[in-house]
Amino acid sequence: MQLLEVMNMNNLDLLSRIGEQGSEGAMVRKELQRRQAISYWKGGFAKYEIKDDEAESVVGTVRIVK
Repeated sequence: MQLLEVMNMNNLDLLSRIGEQGSEGAMVRKELQRRQAISYWKGGFAKYEIKDDEAESVVGTVRIVK
């Protein structure tokens, strides 16, 4: 894999290959680090599911004790 091929990949592809070993993995991690430094994002964004059944957080709420 050449550096130009890595530069043409979108971020989701790069993020899926971040755990690779060897020179290809190093190129992937270096490209992600370069894109983060210049605030560049290429391609779509990862989709996350938010669960509605999670308990509501009480962090930051004020309780009045009598």
